[in-house]
Order: sequence, then structure tokens, then C-alpha cells
Amino acid sequence: MQVTVKEMIEQNNEKRKNLTPENQEYYENMLVYIRTNPLASERATEEVLLEMLDHLVEAQKEGRTAEDVFGKSPKELAEEIIETLPKESVKVTLDFMAEIGFTMFGWYLAVVGIVPLITKEDQTVYLGSLLLSGSLLVASVVALLYLVFGVIKKSAFEEKHKKNKINWFTGILFVLLFGGAVGSNVLIKPFGPSFTISHLLEFGLGCFFLLAAYLFKKSRESK
Repeated sequence: MQVTVKEMIEQNNEKRKNLTPENQEYYENMLVYIRTNPLASERATEEVLLEMLDHLVEAQKEGRTAEDVFGKSPKELAEEIIETLPKESVKVTLDFMAEIGFTMFGWYLAVVGIVPLITKEDQTVYLGSLLLSGSLLVASVVALLYLVFGVIKKSAFEEKHKKNKINWFTGILFVLLFGGAVGSNVLIKPFGPSFTISHLLEFGLGCFFLLAAYLFKKSRESK
């Protein structure tokens, strides 16, 4: 039976514990850089990373370091590896984007739908306000993708304190955008054409989107 991507990631996590702190830092910097290439096949990426790790663990037993094995230019090596990886299929890429989108919209609708669910009061929705909060939510999704595929990759080989600053800044930006999408319904005076929806609709749609995101995730991990 073929090993799934999820199982390979779990194996990688366990085997990394056998590395010395220096080797672990070297390898994990490369791991982050290679994994944050959104166009590469996830399976091929994890196979290469696991193969590299196995090689490093064996070399470490012989007293060799990651620098001895992979050289003094890990970023250049990582770029070379990325160029050799096959591209992910369009379907898988779209599925992943749908998973993230469903997750974000699911949590948004679930959060804003809690109060109507409790009070059992039907809600008046204003189209202008809906478009504004939706735009902020899309911006938060873009910020999340930028965090995963852009900022983290760029900071992979930076010093640790610089990594922390970059990650904190981007994380705060994401929280502010997501919070703005939710808070815009409360803080900004409603505007635009209006219509009424059931008190069950928002929370129900949120749960539906979260379930869809979970199914996309399980499908991706089973391959």
C-alpha cells in the first residue's frame, strides 16, 4: 500500500528528532524553503525531503554535519531541488485553494452567525456591508497565502530573531484583516440594498463550508 503524504510528513517529523541542533536547523531551513513552493507536487516534495533526511541521519552517525553533506549554500541547493520537482496538477492546486477559501469563509460565517442562532432572530443583510466584509475576508485569505508561500519562504534562511519579527508582523496583519471582516458588520453603519435571511442560514453555511474544507483536507492527505 502506498504511503500517503500525511504519513511521510509524520515520518519526517519523527526522524528530525534524531538530528543534532545544528543539523536540525540547517535541514529545517531547507525544508521550509522547499515546502513553500506552491507549484510543486506535494508528494514529490515530501519524498525528496524524506530522502534527504534519511541521508543526513546516516551521515550524522558517521560524524558528518549537514554542511558536509549538502554544502555551505543551502538556499542555492534548495532552489536547484525546487527546479527538479514536478508541478502539481491544476485540480490539486484548485482543491487546495478551495480548502483554504472554505475554511476562512466557514469560520467567518460561523462566528457572525452565533448571535442570530442564539437569539433566533432573522437577520437583515445589507448588500454594501456584505461586499465590504467579503472583500476584507478575501484580503485575509490572500494575506494567509502570502504568509505561507511568500514571507516564510523569504525568511527561511534569516536569523531566528528576524524570522520571528517577520512571522509576527504577517500574522498580526492576517488577524487584523480577518477581525476587520467580522467587525465591519458591527462597527460600520449598514449600507446598500437589504434583504432578510433566516437566523439559521449564516451559522449553517459556516458549518457547511467548514465540513467541505475538512473533506478537501482529508482527500488531499489520503493521496
